[in-house]
Amino acid sequence: MITVPTYRMKKIHSYGMITCVLLFLVMVLVLPVSGADTPATTVAPAGTSGAASATQKPMVTAMVSAATPTVGDPVTISGVATGGNLSAGVQIWVFAGNYVNVTTVPVNADGTFSKTYQTAGFPPATYYVFVQSPGSDGKFNIELETSGMYSGQVVDATTGALLFNFTGTGSVQDAAAASALSDALNRRDVDDVYTKTTFQLVAPISTTAAAAPVTSVPAAPAPTTKSPVSPLTVLAGLGLCGIAGARLSRKK
Repeated sequence: MITVPTYRMKKIHSYGMITCVLLFLVMVLVLPVSGADTPATTVAPAGTSGAASATQKPMVTAMVSAATPTVGDPVTISGVATGGNLSAGVQIWVFAGNYVNVTTVPVNADGTFSKTYQTAGFPPATYYVFVQSPGSDGKFNIELETSGMYSGQVVDATTGALLFNFTGTGSVQDAAAASALSDALNRRDVDDVYTKTTFQLVAPISTTAAAAPVTSVPAAPAPTTKSPVSPLTVLAGLGLCGIAGARLSRKK
């Protein structure tokens, strides 16, 4: 009987186990695990969608660079406008007394706007500031018709109707003008939105102060001192004493 050695079978069995282990490792490393390759969600930055911005409720904010600037100092009015159709920008009203200035300012992509005013020559006063933003139609429903910087009529841009005057007969100024403009913008047929604020322009303080009058003060008199006794006076006194003593001796 021929005996077949068994070491070859053990060797083949070992090779098979090694091959299975290698195949298993390849499958683990190469094949994707469930849920591991889910792509990340990308969120679009806010304000990049024009359609979404148009459907937002129009809003506007504004601020003044200084509450009490001095005449000659620049004054910057800035803020943020969102929602509606902002292609026309915003309209800034600045007025005090019979002075009124209305300027259209563009709105940046992020909704910000800014306008700087030079105040040299402006009279000191309380200045009223209105920032008007158009609604969904992108048009200013309330506008100023002016024949010069210091005169103007506020009209309904849709109908052309006169609402009030800044100058002339029946005009209103300052707080009354601010109230009239608020009433005009608050009309139900006006879809514009607005915000308002004020700043107090003050006169510059003079740097040259009046010199205080100089009062001359008389010099104080020098203190009086007693003169010392001179040697001659001492000798004269001694001489008199000697004569008096001699006379007394003779009488005795």
